[in-house]
Amino acid sequence: MDIKDITLKPIDSSEIKKSETKKAEGDSFAEILKKSLDEVNKLQNRADESIKDIAAGKMDNIQDAVMAIEKADISLKLLTEIRNKAIEAYKEVMRMQV
Repeated sequence: MDIKDITLKPIDSSEIKKSETKKAEGDSFAEILKKSLDEVNKLQNRADESIKDIAAGKMDNIQDAVMAIEKADISLKLLTEIRNKAIEAYKEVMRMQV
């Protein structure tokens, strides 16, 4: 078993700056939240259409409708939990003494 010398490379500050700029270029929290709300809204609309199709007898495969309804339900529950956590964090910040 050969043990080789460990060579240390100097940290290049330009690489650190590049990674920082990449993070800044990403979506903001508001944009991510808006995209998530739009996605949940689409899933809710799709579930509503599935329910209407079942009631009208247009849909042959009821499993697709049930899956669409479950996706909408789970996404709405997740969004509600995120909202609750955001409100809880806001209240915690407001309780801090400055």
